[in-house]
Amino acid sequence: MGSKLWALDGTRTVHTTVIEVTAVKAREVADVVIDRVTFTVAPDQLLGTPDGWVHARDARETVPAWTHARKLRRDRLTILPGYEFGYFVGATCADGTVGKNCVSLVVNEEDFATRYAECLTKATGLPARLEPVTRPSGFLQRDLPGFRVRVVSSYLADAMRVRRR
Repeated sequence: MGSKLWALDGTRTVHTTVIEVTAVKAREVADVVIDRVTFTVAPDQLLGTPDGWVHARDARETVPAWTHARKLRRDRLTILPGYEFGYFVGATCADGTVGKNCVSLVVNEEDFATRYAECLTKATGLPARLEPVTRPSGFLQRDLPGFRVRVVSSYLADAMRVRRR
């Protein structure tokens, strides 16, 4: 009692204080395995998934939504669906890179990079800017000019890596 912990309030995390603990007897339990961590819950325990909340007993073959504790306080993006989001995802999948905490795109055409940066900003609210870069060409045996758009956001990188089974 009185312990502090983080809890979800809608889409953001808030500090809460434990005021009551309740125990119930259960005839069955369910083991939930996430990465290298296993924990035991009652079958009625609700688990968050990309498709919404499901009971633990119904979560077989489902990817539970979870995060490392250190990431609970990071700012959560409001991603707006629409043309810009589709353009950003499509271009990232075709020519981009999703790193541990960033998303980037390196291309030859400035117009393509500009459009990508604009769509990324409109869809996520994150500021994206163009950077001129050079990269080696093995075929031509010289450096070629290009443009890079890079946004550092572990939340966005994690969202791009979400997989469904």
